[in-house]
Amino acid sequence: HQNYSTANAQRECKLKIKAAVLRELNKPLTVEELELDEPKSNEVLVKIEAFGVCHSDYHVVTGLAKQELPVVLGHEGAGTVVQVGEKVTNVEIGQNVLLNWFPYCKQCPQCFAGNTNHCKTYMEMLGQGKMLDGTTRLTDSNGKPVLQLSGLACWSTHVVVPDIICTKLPKGTPPEIAALIGCAVTTGVGAVLNQATVHEGSSVVVYGAGGVGLSIIMGCVLAGAEKIIAVDKSTAKEAIAISMGATDFLLSSEDTVENVKELTNGLGADYAFDAVGNTDIAQMLLPSLRERGLALLVGVPPTDSRIQIDATDVFRQEKRLSGTIYGSVDTEVDFEKFAQMYLDGKLPIDKLISKHYKLEEINKACEEMLDGSIARGVVTF
Repeated sequence: HQNYSTANAQRECKLKIKAAVLRELNKPLTVEELELDEPKSNEVLVKIEAFGVCHSDYHVVTGLAKQELPVVLGHEGAGTVVQVGEKVTNVEIGQNVLLNWFPYCKQCPQCFAGNTNHCKTYMEMLGQGKMLDGTTRLTDSNGKPVLQLSGLACWSTHVVVPDIICTKLPKGTPPEIAALIGCAVTTGVGAVLNQATVHEGSSVVVYGAGGVGLSIIMGCVLAGAEKIIAVDKSTAKEAIAISMGATDFLLSSEDTVENVKELTNGLGADYAFDAVGNTDIAQMLLPSLRERGLALLVGVPPTDSRIQIDATDVFRQEKRLSGTIYGSVDTEVDFEKFAQMYLDGKLPIDKLISKHYKLEEINKACEEMLDGSIARGVVTF
């Protein structure tokens, strides 16, 4: 009886939250009431104020991400710290924070080399949808554990996360702006400034005008590119791409590469970006380039996917193909930098947001993301 009472008391202490849960692949998410444990040592309870709806989350729905189920999705979020566990020193109750799905340790060889976006210290557990002790803080109404995507699970009203995931931003940064800096903006702008180092007066083609593609366009404008060609399968993206700074828009077709060359005096672009993670698009990058051009894979490609390239073209034209994960950024530095750029009017991140949703509309938000009718959908509370 004592054990039973203790167990009940512990359950009563748990916070009841709402969250979008994926229980079966290729099925709609269910918005459920879950129980959330209090934060343990070096953990923080955050009240979510905004989160973005990203294709990377939907890769879990389709099975491309190979995530164990059930899981609460969401890796692009921001909110307010409402409780801290023992030994937490980097954030305080009441602080607004961005949730970083790719924390780093500052101790491993990659971190010492400055490649913090390749740190593997925390990836094993967080990549499994668990906290750093190998467990989850979420349970459903039947007492069954529910995993937390990337150790976050921010498609919910509240989360418990490791304190290393919480990043403070300049005062006045709106939650929805902070959320998008947590993934789309950092991935796109970082790819331009950190990995490609796009030069002033250059020509660029960006395949895909979703949240990441539009962020790439923002970065190219900031870098001073002269010709910025946006390519997308949806005509709905033309107006938003132009408003973000694209000089030209092309609807995807069999003639896209030739059309890119026509817009660049028959030469091809200096830089070509795949913002989608599609192998058909990836194979169009090198043919879209002029001599010594750089092609970048920015979107997440399917696991174990392959592309074919013309080796002779690469050799004779000295073209380059590379990748970039999370914009090749140092999140501790670049998150704050991008937020300040927004506050200074240099990065119009607010233009990315096409529509606001409620948590209960999460499946509608996913549908409209997939059909290309929106740039970035944001759920706010």
